[in-house]
Amino acid sequence: MSQPPGFEDSNHPHLVCKLHISLYGLKQAPRAWNDRFTWFLSSVGFETTYSDSSLFVKHVGPAIVVLLLYVNDIIIIGNAFGEIQQVISALTTEFDIKDLGFLHYFLGIQITRIATGLFLSQTKYVEDLLTKSEMVAAKPCDTPCLPYHRLLKEDGELYSNPMLFRSIVGALQYLTFTRPDIAFSVHQVCQFMQNPMVSHFTAVKRILRYLKGTMQLGISYTRGDL
Repeated sequence: MSQPPGFEDSNHPHLVCKLHISLYGLKQAPRAWNDRFTWFLSSVGFETTYSDSSLFVKHVGPAIVVLLLYVNDIIIIGNAFGEIQQVISALTTEFDIKDLGFLHYFLGIQITRIATGLFLSQTKYVEDLLTKSEMVAAKPCDTPCLPYHRLLKEDGELYSNPMLFRSIVGALQYLTFTRPDIAFSVHQVCQFMQNPMVSHFTAVKRILRYLKGTMQLGISYTRGDL
């Protein structure tokens, strides 16, 4: 430990400041931040949902405001614009936050407003994944897996880089949020995380080749009854 520049004591050169509290950099920081933020939301009328501790709901008569917190990224939605603005104003007063306007990108998911609702896609996420797996120049294919082809636990020789296999497959799992068309193929290769074979990685590469030709696909949420 050393004293910050400008705070040294010439009479006690070996002394340092005693740390009372710090928000960032400590093991307890995430919990401290979450407790602080949760306390503030409850003070302005929000309630935590039982299904998700990061999801908060506020009812004001017929109006409803929903807030989703991920570390220090926040999404706010609702059916009353005035109530949403009041929440944003309260947050701005209490915390140093920046309003980025309408939602366009969140946790690797791109959100596009369309006439019927919202379109969610992960085009940039796919591009980054292809770059990571060195498949940018790969030839696209029409399907994410071969029909009637069954992957076996012991099928040929072991793949030389199991860490890369697990990393790519894990990234593909996150992609299934907006790409249910690859869900079956991804769940197939997920069964071989422990000891992946060359044939299993070949199946992964076919999924990536399929994504190369279908990067713009996503999932639409349209207005209507739940």
